[in-house]
Amino acid sequence: MSCALKSISYNQPKLCANATWNQTAITFANSTVVGTSPFGMYVDRNNSVYVADQANGRIQVWLNGSTTLTGTISGNLSAPNSVFVTDNSDVYVDNGHTNYRVDKWGWNSTSSVPAMYTCGRCYSLFVDVNNMLYCVMGAYHQVVSKSLDTHLNVWSIVAGTGSAGSTSVTLNTPWGICVDTNLNLYVADTNNNRIQKFASGQLNGTTIATGTIVLSGPTSVIFDADGYMFIADCSNQRLIGSGPNGFRCIAACSGYGSSSSQLYYPVTLSFDSYGNIFVVDQSNNRVQKFLLLPNSCNGTTTVTTMATVTSINTTQSASLVTNSTTASSSKLLWYNVPEFTAYTSWSANGITFANTTTIGVLSYGIFIDTNNTIYVSEWGASRVQVWHDSSSVPIRNLTSGLSNPYSLFVAMNGDIYVDNGGSNTRVDKWPLNSSTSISAMYVKNSCWGLFIDINNNLYCSMNALNQVIMKSLNNNSAMWIVAAGAGCSIPNTNALNGPRGIYVDTELNLYVADCGNNRIQLFLSTQLIGKTVAGTGATGTIALNRPTGIILDANDYLYITDCNSHRIVGSGPNGFRCLVGCSGTYGASSNQLYYPTSLSFDSYGNMYVVDQANTRTQKFLITSTIYNVTVNQPNLCPSTTWYTNAITFANNSTAGTNVFGVFVSINNTVYVANQQTNQVVIWFEGSINPDKILSGSLSTPYDLFVTPLGDIYVDNGISNRRVDKFSFNSNISTSVMSVPNMCTGIFVDISNTLYCSAYISHQVVKKWLNDNVLTSTIVAGTGTPGLTATMLDTPLGIFVDAQVNLYVADRNNDRIQMFPIGQLTGITLAGAGAPGTITLNQPNGITLDGNGYLFIADCQNNRIIGSGPYGFRCLFGCTSVAGSAPSQLNTPGTLRFDSYGNLFVADRFNHRVLKFILASKSCSLSYNQPTFCSNATWSVNAITFASSSTIDALPYGIFINGINTVYVPNRVSNTIISWPQGSSTSTSNSYSNLSNPYSLFMSMTGDIYIDNGYSYGRVDKYTFNTSNRVTVMNVNGSCYGLFIDISNNLYCSLKNLHQVVKLLLNNGTTIPTIAAGTQTDKTFKKTAKNA
Repeated sequence: MSCALKSISYNQPKLCANATWNQTAITFANSTVVGTSPFGMYVDRNNSVYVADQANGRIQVWLNGSTTLTGTISGNLSAPNSVFVTDNSDVYVDNGHTNYRVDKWGWNSTSSVPAMYTCGRCYSLFVDVNNMLYCVMGAYHQVVSKSLDTHLNVWSIVAGTGSAGSTSVTLNTPWGICVDTNLNLYVADTNNNRIQKFASGQLNGTTIATGTIVLSGPTSVIFDADGYMFIADCSNQRLIGSGPNGFRCIAACSGYGSSSSQLYYPVTLSFDSYGNIFVVDQSNNRVQKFLLLPNSCNGTTTVTTMATVTSINTTQSASLVTNSTTASSSKLLWYNVPEFTAYTSWSANGITFANTTTIGVLSYGIFIDTNNTIYVSEWGASRVQVWHDSSSVPIRNLTSGLSNPYSLFVAMNGDIYVDNGGSNTRVDKWPLNSSTSISAMYVKNSCWGLFIDINNNLYCSMNALNQVIMKSLNNNSAMWIVAAGAGCSIPNTNALNGPRGIYVDTELNLYVADCGNNRIQLFLSTQLIGKTVAGTGATGTIALNRPTGIILDANDYLYITDCNSHRIVGSGPNGFRCLVGCSGTYGASSNQLYYPTSLSFDSYGNMYVVDQANTRTQKFLITSTIYNVTVNQPNLCPSTTWYTNAITFANNSTAGTNVFGVFVSINNTVYVANQQTNQVVIWFEGSINPDKILSGSLSTPYDLFVTPLGDIYVDNGISNRRVDKFSFNSNISTSVMSVPNMCTGIFVDISNTLYCSAYISHQVVKKWLNDNVLTSTIVAGTGTPGLTATMLDTPLGIFVDAQVNLYVADRNNDRIQMFPIGQLTGITLAGAGAPGTITLNQPNGITLDGNGYLFIADCQNNRIIGSGPYGFRCLFGCTSVAGSAPSQLNTPGTLRFDSYGNLFVADRFNHRVLKFILASKSCSLSYNQPTFCSNATWSVNAITFASSSTIDALPYGIFINGINTVYVPNRVSNTIISWPQGSSTSTSNSYSNLSNPYSLFMSMTGDIYIDNGYSYGRVDKYTFNTSNRVTVMNVNGSCYGLFIDISNNLYCSLKNLHQVVKLLLNNGTTIPTIAAGTQTDKTFKKTAKNA
C-alpha cells in the first residue's frame, strides 16, 4: 500500500510502530499570514511549505524549511482550495471556484497557464508517478484525472458517479486523496465517514477498515514509508494514524478547541522529511506543526527521503487522429452540404413529408444522404424508418432491440448507426441491407446527436452527461475518449450543458448545439476549449433559446434548430437571420413549428425539419432566384433633376377618385388600381389612353404589382382578405395569398415571394408563390401598433431589394424602416429616430434607385423626397402646401420609376397620376448647365433671394450644386450660408480659421473647396458632411473664383495678381502652376469704329 517510490515530491517518513508526536503543537502560521479558513497545504521533500490562502486568493510559500514567509503565488486566483508541487517544482493550484480550472506555475515562473479545466473547485490535487493530475471535485462527488503528458484537455472519471451516494461506486463530498505507486487511489469520502480505496483502473471502491476508530468527516489521507495511513478526522477534531497495532489517535485527542493541543476542523495534513506533521487547522485560522518526539522509538528515527528522478514530459498525439494531413473539403461526402448564396431563402410554408400516422409521436433525429434517401429516428415508436425522396411510403423499418432512439447517422457504405443508449447503453449498427444490428459503441447514456467524420470516427452527444465522446470505427476497441465537455453543466468554454445536435466538418472541427447554455460551441480539431460562434456569449450573432440541431453548408455557414424559439436560423456573409418559423409564435400551421429538434438538407438544398411537438416532419422548398430585378431601378446621379411641373398621365376619368396604387413594369407598361370601378387599368408604353382594363371580383384595390413575366398581383383584402393574381394575358383572377386585411403595399421579390403591407394589422406578411399554400407569414411588425424597432403603426408602401432586405413606410411612426433579411428588428433609415436624415409626415410610397437610394412619398407634407450621397432633398411639392397645380401634390400615395428614370406618382386627392420627366442625368458635373431654347428669356424683375441680414455686406461668390442647394460665402462672419432646394430658410455653416472668403466650389463627391487666401494664403477642402479640413493649394492672395474641371484640376482666379493658377488635386503637392495671366496689369480698351 506504500505511496513511496520514485518520481514523488512529498514526504513519507519511515516511522517506528510506537512513534509519537508532541501533543503541544507549534503555530507555524496564523490568520495574518494564511487568512481565514485556509484549506489546502503541501510540504515537499525539501520541506518547502505551500498553503492555500483561499480568503485572499493566494498561495503562501515557505522555502526549504524556513519559518519566515518566503513568497506568494497569486494572479487571477479565486479562493484556491488546494495545492500540489511536483518533483520538478511545478506548482499546481486549484482555481475552480469561478474560473473552473487548475493553474500551473512553472519553476521560477511569475505567471500561470491552465493545466486542467474542471467543473468547480478541486478540494484536493495530486500528481501520480505516471504524471497524471487528479482533482477531487467534491461538489460533484467524484474524482477526475488527466494526463500532463498530452495537450488534450481531456479528463476521465476515476472515482464516483457525479451523484452523492454511499455505495461502492459512489462518493459523498470527497475531499483528500493519495495515489500510490501502484496507482491505487485512496479517497477521504467525507460525508460517508470513510476512506475508500479504488484499485488501479477500477470504479468499484472498497472501504478501509479502521478498527475501533470511528471516523467523522475525514478530509485528508496520507501514508508513511511502510504504507500506514494517517487521516485528518475533521469532524472529530483530531488526527488518526495507523501502524502494526491498528488505528489510534495521534494528536488533538481531547476534543476541539483553540489551545496548542487542540484542533478545530483540521482539513489537511502533511509530513515533512523529519516526520513532523503539519496540519491546516481551518476554523482556528492557522497551520499547526506537531513535532515527532525523537525518543519515541527508543532510538534514532530513520526517515526515508525520495530519490530525485526527473519526470520527462513527452507530447503525444490524440489517439483518434488517424491522419496528420488536414482533411480537404473536396473529399467526397455522403451527406448533403449544399452551397447557397447570401440571399437564398426557403418557402415559409412547409410541406408535411411525414405525419403522426407515419412516424408516430415524438420523432427526434433525421438524416438525408446524397441519394436523397431519408432516415428518421422515432423516439416514441422505438424505430427508424427510411424513405426514398420520391416516395411517401417507407422502404425500410428498423426496430429490433431499439429503445427510444434520439439520433442516427448513416456511414458512407450505407451502414446505419442508431442511438440505443437510454436503456441499452450502446450505439447500434445496422449493416447495409441487414435486418439485424450489432453494437458499435458502448455509452453511458442516450446519444442525442450522432456523427461520423471523414476519418471514420463516431461521435455521440450525451445530453445527460454534458459531454461529446468519440471512438474510431477503424478498430475493434471499445474505448472512447471525450471530444468535448467537462462532464458538468457550468457555462464555461470547455463545458457543455445538455448538448444535443453535433456536426464535424472536413477539417475535424466539432460544432455542438449546447442546448442548456443557449449557444453553439466550436471545438477546433483535438481541442476541448470551445469558442462560442452563435447565441449567448457570441456578441453580434443571434439569441438562441435551447438550440438542438446544427448543420453547415458548403461555405461553413451555420444552420440551427432554435428549438424553444420554434424556428430555424442560419448564418451567411451578412450575419444571422431567421429562415423558417419566423412568426415568433409556435403553432401547427404550415408556416409554423412547435419545438423543432433537428434538420437536414437534401441534394437540392430543400430543408427537412423534425417538428417534434407537431408530430410531423416538414419539408421547406428552396426558393431559387427567378428574376434579376422585378422593378425599375434606374442608376441616377447625385445631381439628377426632374422637371418640377408634372404631366398628368391619368385623371379621374380613367384612374378613378382617390387613386392610390400605380405600377410601372420593366417594359414601361403602366398599371393603375381604380378603387372606384374595382378594375385594373393598363397603358402600354407610349399610349395616352388605356389599352386594357381587367375586372374580376375586386373590392377597393389599394395596390398592385406586376412581375417581369407579366403576372399581375392585386390587393383584394378589404372585403375578401386575399391577394388576387391575373396571369399574363389572362382576364381571369385567382387567389394566391390570404391576408389579414387590405394590402396598402404589394411587392414581389427576386425569388418570387409575394409581400403585403397589412395596414390595419400593423404588419407585413409574405408567401412564396411557387407553392400552393395560401397562408402568409409575418416578416415585420407584431400585429400591435407601436414605436419600437420590432413594431409598426399602419404601414403603407414596401420595397424589397436584391439582397431581400425589406423597406417599410411606417406611416404613423413617421419613418422608413429597413428589416434585413430574416430579421424582425427594423433599422430606421429616415424620419423619426434617424438623426441627420429628414423629417417625414406619414410617409406612403417608397422605392429605391439602382444605387440603393430612397425615394419617398412624404404624404402629409405633400411632397416627394429623394436621397443620394449628399443626403436627403425635396424633389417635388417642396412648399409642402397641398394644391392641384402641375408642381403641387395633394396627399401622394405610391410612386414608381419607369426604365428611363421618369417618376410616376399617385396624387391621391387630386384624383390623378402624375409623371415627372427626368431633366438632367449628368454624372460628371457638380453644377448645373441647363439646356435653353434660342429665345429663352427671364423676368426683368428679380426676387431678392437673400439680403444683407443673412449674407452681410459685400457678398461676392455663389455656388449652386446639382441638387439646387445654394451656397454663399459671408465675408463678414467668415461662414458659408446655404439653402436647400426650394427653401427660404438658410443655415450658417462654420469652418475653422476662415478669413474673408470670396469664393467656393463643390466637387462631384460633395467636398467643399473654400477660398482662404486673404489671411492664410491657401484654399481649404472640407470633406463632405464633416469638419475635416485639408489645405489643398497655397496661393498668394484671395481666390475671387474657384473651379474644378472634369480632369480634377483646381483653378484659382488671383485678381490682384492678374492671373489664374491651377493644381491637379491629389498629386502630392500644394504648389500651383500658372494657367493664365502674366502678373502684368494691362488695360484692354475696345475702340468703336465710326460708321
